[in-house]
Amino acid sequence: MALRTHMDMQTDVDAPISELLAHWIAEQQQRDDLCLRKRPRIGILAARSSLRDGGWPAYSGDAPTVHAVLEAGGLPCLIPTLPLIEGYDPLQLLRDDRTFALFFGVLWSVVRELDGLILIGGGDLSSCLYDQQPHPQTETPHAWRDVWERYIALLAWLLCIPTLGICRGMQLMNVALGGSLYQDVRAQWPRDRPELLRHRARGRVSSTNWVSHPIHLTSPDSRLAVAIRGRGTVDRPFLEAVLSMHHQAVETLAPDLEVVATSPDGVIEAFEETTAARWWIGVQFHPEWMTQLNWALGLFTALIDASRGYTAIPRDEIETLLDEIQAWLRQHDRALHTDVVPLAMTAETQRERLRAALTLQRHAG
Repeated sequence: MALRTHMDMQTDVDAPISELLAHWIAEQQQRDDLCLRKRPRIGILAARSSLRDGGWPAYSGDAPTVHAVLEAGGLPCLIPTLPLIEGYDPLQLLRDDRTFALFFGVLWSVVRELDGLILIGGGDLSSCLYDQQPHPQTETPHAWRDVWERYIALLAWLLCIPTLGICRGMQLMNVALGGSLYQDVRAQWPRDRPELLRHRARGRVSSTNWVSHPIHLTSPDSRLAVAIRGRGTVDRPFLEAVLSMHHQAVETLAPDLEVVATSPDGVIEAFEETTAARWWIGVQFHPEWMTQLNWALGLFTALIDASRGYTAIPRDEIETLLDEIQAWLRQHDRALHTDVVPLAMTAETQRERLRAALTLQRHAG
């Protein structure tokens, strides 16, 4: 594999494509002739929804996140997670090479234009993406959104695109790289761990129905700690209160990720990538609702600053490795045991069967 540098020299590396790209992109960012974009383009995936009046279908981005990106100096770019083939089960993409190739053509045209990425909050992920059967408390997943976000997250990691994941977004980043989740943290929290805090309010979840709790920052030198410190010089070993609204959480951390914040009960509240070339941070809490506080806006500002350094990467040169990039994605697909959940079976059907089995067990007991 080879990439041509700005000095028209060949850099040949007998190494995985992820290492090759990380090395080459880090090299490009050290150039003296970088032409930085004033407002880097930050991708925000827009989930399917409906307008209240008339129930018109829509694709909507998270407004507080959009506002935070704009305030921090970026240009928010909404990416609709639309079904590319009506009636097609998107999870089939994990093993359908021909359709994946068509999907990749669309996916690449989107990702190659991004300077940064935010993966926002939302509903539960498909449990088959981390090789588990669905728990009875798991919500019905939105499969097209899951597929779009998973592949974009993987490409963002591979291409070293600065990425911030919030709540579900953090969970997806962990799952994409091979980690797993507690599908319902309250039901599955190990008994030998400290007593679990409340991480989501009781009753109907809404934008005004928040729970708050402190978090401990485990390393003063982490990207997260530096971001929320901003231009200040005083280390913050903890944040007194972050906004929380989740019932799932990281269980097994993916390789190459490092925990950089926890809540008092031990729930992982933030992680980041350990490779120097990758600005890749996931947070379980919601800073987008707290940008009136310097530390919260500082997290978005740090993402924008990292994205400015990415804007000058020559994307045309990366395209010489498109075959290798596709093959790398398919490697990650093959690592999933897609027979854990039959793809033709809907999540609702899976949960109904599980509930029925649990009911039989209770009666038998």
